[in-house]
Amino acid sequence: MNKEDLLQRIRANAPAAIRFYQQNANVEMGVLRELGKELEEPGVPLFLASMPNTPSRLLETLQDSQDPQVLQALAANPNCLPRMVHAASPLPRLAAAASRKLTPQQALLLAQDPQVDVRATLARNPVISSPVQLKLSQDCVPFVRASLLENRKLVEEFQVGLADDIDTAVHLAALLVPRLSPACMEIWVKEREELAQLALARRKDLTPEMVSALSHSPHPSVMLSLLEHQDISPDKQEDFLRRGDTPILLSLLKRRDLSPALQALAQERGEALPEVRRALAAYPQLDDRAGLPLAKRGEGEEEILESLAMNPSPRLSQTRLHLAETASPYLCKLMLANPLCHEKNILEAMILRGDSVLLCHLAYRGISCGTLSPEAREILKQSPLPSVQALATPLSS
Repeated sequence: MNKEDLLQRIRANAPAAIRFYQQNANVEMGVLRELGKELEEPGVPLFLASMPNTPSRLLETLQDSQDPQVLQALAANPNCLPRMVHAASPLPRLAAAASRKLTPQQALLLAQDPQVDVRATLARNPVISSPVQLKLSQDCVPFVRASLLENRKLVEEFQVGLADDIDTAVHLAALLVPRLSPACMEIWVKEREELAQLALARRKDLTPEMVSALSHSPHPSVMLSLLEHQDISPDKQEDFLRRGDTPILLSLLKRRDLSPALQALAQERGEALPEVRRALAAYPQLDDRAGLPLAKRGEGEEEILESLAMNPSPRLSQTRLHLAETASPYLCKLMLANPLCHEKNILEAMILRGDSVLLCHLAYRGISCGTLSPEAREILKQSPLPSVQALATPLSS
């Protein structure tokens, strides 16, 4: 293998050439020295930085590179790493701070580096020792302390300390890290600090006891966050309904697990709140216990009545019957578009009102009325329109 052959392989695929010569064969030092004359060739600096027997003179030259990949490759070489730690330029020190080959002494030196980015990169490095972590956890720059939270080998004691950091961003970041210990979470669950409780309310690993404790928070924002991110038991939902303000009532009505009793309670609590009544009228699992009072209370409030007319819940038979008996012809027309309003008693209540326009809509939708009472069918037969008269024909005919 001469320089030209090696250069050809690098030009063709530099990463593949690096992998091959790292795993299968050492390139002769003389060839590497010759290759060092071609540093302008793409891929050559990275290749030389990645070879274990590249001459020291070439490594020193490569240390001045502006290419992060080259510097990372150099930082993986224990023989080159000491020079990079002491380099005048920040780029080699930045690459050294990310190296898995760092010694404790080198890491301690980099922990005092004047460049914030170097210290932050070091903070994320999982090989740094506890003394280095301690020093970085006390860094004067919050960004460095927050970067330490990304370290998967961070000592729990320092993580707990960062959860009490004076900087709000670090404090919250510490409470949101995936590996936060239950003991640390319990400490902050019991605190009455709004930001800490808000952060914890978003976590997916809270125990039922922690959720219960947070549900008694004095802060409405925490209750809202719990409703959005946690499974809340029916008894806690009732507690929220009784204690909550309008935003909490609206948030509860975004859930699909409210029992009929809780819906009725929401209807009572939202009696004087139009936005709550509107949300409840559109609730997809609405029950008659809340729906019927809404329909009676909503007379004259077209938006609420429209939502009830089109509501897809199968548990609103009494509500729909009330609407069929009292609502405007326009609302009855909307109800005909809802298949759940085609029950016999509901259709009959609409027909007995004798509105000719409504009868036309019955015919337009082809809704058979042959099983209705003789009274209702007689009204259909009296229509001047054959299509309406045909609706009265018994199904057996």
